[in-house]
Amino acid sequence: MSSESTSVSIIITVKNNGIDLYTTMESLKVSQSTLPYEVIIVDEGSVDGCCDFLMSYRFDRPFKRVKGDPGISARNLGAAYATGEVLIFCGSHLYYDDGWMERLLAPLMRGQAEGVSPAFEMGKHSPAPKGRNVGGVVGSVRGYPIRFAGENEIPWMSWECFAVRRDTFRDMGGMEDGFIGKDLETAEFSLRLWLQGGSCRYVPEVTLIQVFRQNFPYDNSGDQWGKDLMSLAYLHFDDEGVSACRELVRCAYEGEPITDAKLSELTLARREKNDSLRKHDVRWFTERFGIQWK
Repeated sequence: MSSESTSVSIIITVKNNGIDLYTTMESLKVSQSTLPYEVIIVDEGSVDGCCDFLMSYRFDRPFKRVKGDPGISARNLGAAYATGEVLIFCGSHLYYDDGWMERLLAPLMRGQAEGVSPAFEMGKHSPAPKGRNVGGVVGSVRGYPIRFAGENEIPWMSWECFAVRRDTFRDMGGMEDGFIGKDLETAEFSLRLWLQGGSCRYVPEVTLIQVFRQNFPYDNSGDQWGKDLMSLAYLHFDDEGVSACRELVRCAYEGEPITDAKLSELTLARREKNDSLRKHDVRWFTERFGIQWK
């Protein structure tokens, strides 16, 4: 896969993102790239009109707007329409600079990793994103980038921007459906990639600017991490890990009952498939990166 011939599909998922999508597209429009690329925008049921401008938007690269489907990962829907050899999944409040794609994808092209994510810088006057402070696995995911022994290997790719080859994404079965928030959905994919013998890499040579705004209606998917964490646990963790995650959820949600028996049943078939494809166990992963259950 050479940089001269690689085609890219940028998949952006949005839900009530106000002006964010417009400013992201404008930044993408003026950033210089030698790679041919397309943009696929998956609208997950926005009611604030944030995608309306696309009806008459002028963009010098191909772009598509796709309607999301509840219960199906928006990223899977976007990937189904993608034609690029590489998929870059992005949030909708990013600013890009020239050559960012080439630098981000370099480790993929050199065969140094199966998944990559960049560095980020908070934009001036940008309020911190909402969300509870959480420990354990969730805190580890939100502490991006956690690096291995000072190197650029990372346990979790960023939910704001990560890239994989399309054939890798396809061979892994894509994202796991049913997650509410993008952070733990990305964490599950990252973990699965590691356990199946792949690797995830941090690319500090690329820094994207994040600009958070207070949009309405507020997207509270990041606050609903309890179900997502238990889904992740049932898909991959041992009994000790599942128990620790259940306790973390119970404490964070002030003793609300966790009715996760159905989750256990729903994830069983996928868990068995994941186990059959593993080259490492989850203890290898947690010890490698020093991740605590709770």
